[in-house]
Parts: sequence; structure tokens; C-alpha cells
Amino acid sequence: MFVKKRNSLLIVLLLLLVLLVGCGQETKENSASETYLFTDSAGRTVELPKQIDRIAPSGGLAQMALFAIAPDKLVGVSGQWKDSVLPYVGDQYRDLPILGQFYGMKNFNKEAVLSVNPQVIIDVGEKKATIAEDMDQIQASLGIPVIFIEARLDNTDEAYRTLGKILGREEEGNAIADYCHTTYARIKAVSEKIRNKPGVLYVGGAQGNMAVARGSFHAQIVDLLADNVAVTTEPTEGSMSQVSMEQILAWNPEVLVIAAETEADFSALPWRELRAVQSQRVLRVPSKPYDWMGRPPSVNRFMGLSWLAARLYPEESGINLHEEMKMYYRLFYHYELDDVECAALLAGDRVLP
Repeated sequence: MFVKKRNSLLIVLLLLLVLLVGCGQETKENSASETYLFTDSAGRTVELPKQIDRIAPSGGLAQMALFAIAPDKLVGVSGQWKDSVLPYVGDQYRDLPILGQFYGMKNFNKEAVLSVNPQVIIDVGEKKATIAEDMDQIQASLGIPVIFIEARLDNTDEAYRTLGKILGREEEGNAIADYCHTTYARIKAVSEKIRNKPGVLYVGGAQGNMAVARGSFHAQIVDLLADNVAVTTEPTEGSMSQVSMEQILAWNPEVLVIAAETEADFSALPWRELRAVQSQRVLRVPSKPYDWMGRPPSVNRFMGLSWLAARLYPEESGINLHEEMKMYYRLFYHYELDDVECAALLAGDRVLP
């Protein structure tokens, strides 16, 4: 009897061992199947987790794009939130770790990134000449998947559909993509109807001596809607290039668009020699939570598209800015604007009475 019991016990133990080994193999197989190969906008093939809950942005542009679709998945931000941004950011996101950025300040903090254990690092925005090399270098140094999603004005809708699939947020991604597609198509149609576009110059800097040159990534809104008079053979670094007052007078724009920080006295010489000043067509870019014209040139530019179209072509565009603002802030900042806030955001965007 004892022998039979012992044999029975051995059989049970053997069966348990077989089951455990099988479970272990199944776990490994399941683990391997929890990733897939993704080809990013730089043509790189990267192995990504199927379930992504922890994202690190590559910088400010990516952060803005990702905040719209999956703010709860961000494990850090590129830099300290500015005071102008805080009212539009939920309390739960205000104290996220600061990770730095690939480009711009180039202060990407690898130790800080590793400490928050992201599953993927995502770069969204301009397709630079060295983009594939840059992404590969960061990925190799950190051992974390790094992907690039291109987002020009004319393909941001595609970027959001892709992000929706990657992040398991297809409904949110498609909603934002539909908005981007509709907005860009509408503004492009308005532009195509205007035969004689005004000459526009977009300047920034405290003294207004920094210009956005035609053809640059940062000039896409002006280039689409107007005749960008800032034509230069000088290399454009960053968002703006320094120009002389003599050059601004030579360009002599019909409309002058100025950044929020510009403090020049347009009633004084030499500014009042410009056609734009004489005809009182000086526009200041709204800048909360970010500059609408694209500083940085991320999804904020879609609000800038509607704003500049409404200001340049109020009749042809038929845009109700308050309604556009409410939709935009709801989609990209998860914030509900009212009409009083809309009016406050637009206050002062016409510089001269």
C-alpha cells in the first residue's frame, strides 16, 4: 500500500513538473508575442511593446503632441512648465520629472530618463537630415525603443492616426486627426481662393529684429496663407534669423505679424515707415499656453492657422474664432474655454487701433 501511494505521489509530482515547464514556455512565448515591429517616419524598424503605458517625449514638440492624445502616459516632460501653460495643465501633470530634450537646448538627461523607466521615447515633428542617425544613437545609448513620427502641417492627421494605434488610443487619435485634416483642408481652400495675397512678415525678439524666413519649417503658416516677404539666402537657425531694420524696411510688408515678446514702438521711426504700420495692419500672435504661430512648431500651429486666416481674410474664411478655440483647447489641452476666456486670449492681437 505504501509503495502504491509513493508511486502515485511521484506521478503527481511529475505531472506538476510538466505543467510548470509548459507554463514557463508559454510565458516566454507570450512575452515574445507582446512586441511587434514598427517602421517609423525615418524608415527605421523598431521593436515596440504592444501595450504602452509609459512614454518619454523627445522634447517640447513631442510633448505637446503627446499631451493631446495620452497625457496620462507621460512619465516626464522636456522642461519646466511655463506660467502661461500651467492654467491649462491638470494638477496631476504639473510635477512630472524633467527629462530635457534631444534638440533645441540639447539637454536630454539620460539618467533622468532611465530613472522613470519609459517603454518608448517618441519624437514628433520636423524630419531633420540626421533624424535616423539621431534616433539610433539615443536608442543604442539607453537600450529603450526610440521612434520618430513626422508631423508637418499637411500630415499631422496621419501622425495622430499612427500615434493612436501605437498607444492604444485610436478613438482619441482619430478625433484629433479629423480636426487637423479638416482645419488644414479648410485653410488651404481659403488660401487657394485668394489670388492677390498680401505680403506678410513675421518677426519676433524684443526689438522685432528676428524674422521667420520663407520656406523654413517654422514659416509653414505664413507660407500657406500669404506672400512671405522674408526671403533670405542666409542660413536659418532655430525658429528665427536676425535681420537688420534696413532689411525689414526693404521688405516693406503689407501686414506685420509680431511675436508676443516684441516690444518695439511701432508709432515711432523707423517702424512707422512700413506699409503695415501706416495701414494699421500689425498683428500680435496670441501665446497662451503656447505661441499659436509655432514656437515651438508643434500642434499649436493649428490654432495659428485659423487665427491668421480669420485675421487676413475674415469674409473669405468665415471663421468663428471663439468656436475654433473651444474645439482646439478641448482636443489638445483637455480644457473647456468659455467666451470670456476666448476674448481674453485674443485681447491685444490687433496692435494698432
